[in-house]
Amino acid sequence: MNYNEYMPLIQAAEYLGVSRPKLKRLIDAGELAYATSPLDARVKLIRIVDLDRLKAAPRPAQSAVQPE
Repeated sequence: MNYNEYMPLIQAAEYLGVSRPKLKRLIDAGELAYATSPLDARVKLIRIVDLDRLKAAPRPAQSAVQPE
């Protein structure tokens, strides 16, 4: 396992521009895999290529709600 290919959860959230809880939900839903740090089992490590794939994914269009 090459740890240069991984990023801790907090840094990964900043990299994607999402909150840490949002990233945690993606992990819990099985949409994003992680490994645990061998030095601290509480630290989740996410592969940078997976983050790049997620970052490049098309975003759903947000509908503009017009106030009445």
